[in-house]
Amino acid sequence: MQIRALLRTTTFRLSALYGLIFALGLVALLGLVYLRSAVYLTRRVDGILAIEAAALVRSPPSEVAQRIDEALSLDGQKNNVFALFSPAGAPLAGNLAAVPQALTPGGPPVEIGPTPSFAAPARLIARRLSSGEVLVVGRDVNQLQEIRGIIASALIWSGGAVILVGLACGVALSLRPLRRLQTLQAACGEIADGDLTRRLPTSGNHDELDMLAATVNYTMGEVERLMGEVKGATDTIAHDLRTPLTRARAQLHRLQQAPSVSPAEIARVTAELDTVLERFRALMRISELEARERRGGFAPTELARLLADVADLYQPLAEANGVNFQLEDAAETIVEADAKLLFEAVSNLVDNAIKFAGEDGRVTLRLSRERAQIVVEDDGPGIPEAEKAAVLQRFYRSRRDRITPGAGLGLSIVAAIVRLHRFELELADAQPGLRAVIDCRPVSVKY
Repeated sequence: MQIRALLRTTTFRLSALYGLIFALGLVALLGLVYLRSAVYLTRRVDGILAIEAAALVRSPPSEVAQRIDEALSLDGQKNNVFALFSPAGAPLAGNLAAVPQALTPGGPPVEIGPTPSFAAPARLIARRLSSGEVLVVGRDVNQLQEIRGIIASALIWSGGAVILVGLACGVALSLRPLRRLQTLQAACGEIADGDLTRRLPTSGNHDELDMLAATVNYTMGEVERLMGEVKGATDTIAHDLRTPLTRARAQLHRLQQAPSVSPAEIARVTAELDTVLERFRALMRISELEARERRGGFAPTELARLLADVADLYQPLAEANGVNFQLEDAAETIVEADAKLLFEAVSNLVDNAIKFAGEDGRVTLRLSRERAQIVVEDDGPGIPEAEKAAVLQRFYRSRRDRITPGAGLGLSIVAAIVRLHRFELELADAQPGLRAVIDCRPVSVKY
């Protein structure tokens, strides 16, 4: 319950954060639109005032007052301000009683509120004539302020509506991921309770959650496999090691009771103990490989040369057992691998093939250049289809194996090396015999 509450809180906080970012971005955008619109309208008014003032400044000083009166007489709506003041500030003509304190000749335009002589807010500009008199030109900005208000109101209401709709859509869109997260959390709870066969569900959308689920499922598959192998290995150790240890104990007991000890009896006890130690060394080897501690040895590896070295090593053994062992010529193929480990894996496959091919048998080692595959094929008894997955488990020995010496760990070591390289191992029917294929093309997690 605490995890679920934390999940909901985290999702709510993320949704709130994204909503806040969206709202702030929208407010900034609308504010920019308002500022640009207001500045544009104000500059248009200032441009008109500058043109009218420039026309009056170019007039002869003696005619400025007359022209101001003519302009005012033509202004039926009383929207314009025209005024002329003496150098001392006394009004000479126009509809403005005094020069506002904030207004300076040649300075920037200013806005003033209603005055006794002009009953509306106005935007004014002042220019000094060659005679020293001050010309003031202005315009009623009631309409400008109303337009500003309309723009601001429209932006506020539309912005508020967009924010509310955006937040509502954000919440609605977050519900489905939240439900998926809750489903994933429930599946994780079942896994934590011990159900290692449980997998995280995917939606098929190939989104981030599907990628996470696929990665976790791949990891859980590896954990399930390792746990199964540990359990199987434990059971097999208890069964397979009991026999040699019991025989060794019985022989030691007889030696203890005997008046004298012969070297042959000591050799038999030593052989039993060596068998046990050999199995434990193989187990430690598999554990080392599965611990992923050997990836530092990876380098470009020539497969053709590696197979030639394996063939040179096992040709004498094959001849001694009467097996026809052949290495087919292969073109150079280079893969990223640990050469020593890959050599060990191929050697185990060749050793098994020679062992089970028997006298007058045939073993072939070849390299498929097109697909970078190492193939070891024999014409022995093969492996039944139902046992092909089981033989890769530790200590598993099929019926055919029980007539030959071994601990049942060779193919487990091969499988561990192949997994370390992210290669693939396939055991197929050679009709007759077994075909073991190591596909040296790395595989990745499939989403």
